[in-house]
Amino acid sequence: MNVNLLLLIILGFLMIKIGGERGRLALAALFFNLTFMFIMLILFNWGFSPIIVTLLTSVSITAMNLFFINGYSKKTLVAFNSSLIVLVIMMFFIFLSISFMHLQGLPSEELMEMDMYSMDVGLSFVLLSISVMTMSVVGAINDIAISITSAISEVHFNSPDLTEKELYQSGMTVGKDVLASTINTLIFALVGSQIALLVWVSDLHYTFAQFFNTKILVTEWVSLLLSGISIALTIPISTKLMIKKLKKP
Repeated sequence: MNVNLLLLIILGFLMIKIGGERGRLALAALFFNLTFMFIMLILFNWGFSPIIVTLLTSVSITAMNLFFINGYSKKTLVAFNSSLIVLVIMMFFIFLSISFMHLQGLPSEELMEMDMYSMDVGLSFVLLSISVMTMSVVGAINDIAISITSAISEVHFNSPDLTEKELYQSGMTVGKDVLASTINTLIFALVGSQIALLVWVSDLHYTFAQFFNTKILVTEWVSLLLSGISIALTIPISTKLMIKKLKKP
C-alpha cells in the first residue's frame, strides 16, 4: 500500500475515532478545502486575477472551517467576520512586504533545479507570491478567531453579569495564552521543515549577512512574521466584535 494513502487512512481513522461527529466534519472539510485550492490553481491557469481568486478561496475555506465544522451561531459568525477583517489587513501587509523586499519569484537555490522549465508562466510573480503567503495565514487566523469567540461566549454564558471590560480582559487573557503557544508552533514548524536547507546553507559557508539575506530563508522568515502578526491582530479584533455581539441589546 502507498505510504501516503496509509497515513491518510490513519489520520482519518483517528479524527473519526477521537473527534466523533466533529472529527468526521473536519475530515470532510479538509477534502473540500483541498478541492478549493485545486480549483484556485485551475483559475490561475485560466488567467483569472490571482488576488481575487485568492480572496474568494480564502473566504470559502474560512466558511468551511467555521460554519461547516462548528455550525452557524453567534461565535462562528463573529469568528468569520473577524477572519475576513484580518485577512484583508494581512493582504495589504503581504503586498508591502513582497514589494519592498522583492520576495517574488524563485530563489537562486531553486533556480538550479528549474533550468529545464520555462519561466514564462503568464502570471505576475508578485501576485502569485501574495497568493501563497495569504493562503499560509488563513488557517491560523481561523483557529485563533474561533478559539477566542468560543472562550468569550462560554464565559458570558456562565457569568452573564460581567461587564464589557471584564469580558475583554478575559478574552485577552485567553488570547495571550493562545498567542504564545501558536507562535511557538509556527517557529518549530518552520525550523523543522527547513533543517535540511539550514544544514546545506551552513555547508556553503555563508557569512552572517549572506545567511540572513538568502531569499529562500528570508521568504520563510517573513511568512512566519506575517503569520504571527495575523494571529496578534485576530485576538483583539475577534474579542471586540464578540463582546459587541453579546452585549448588543
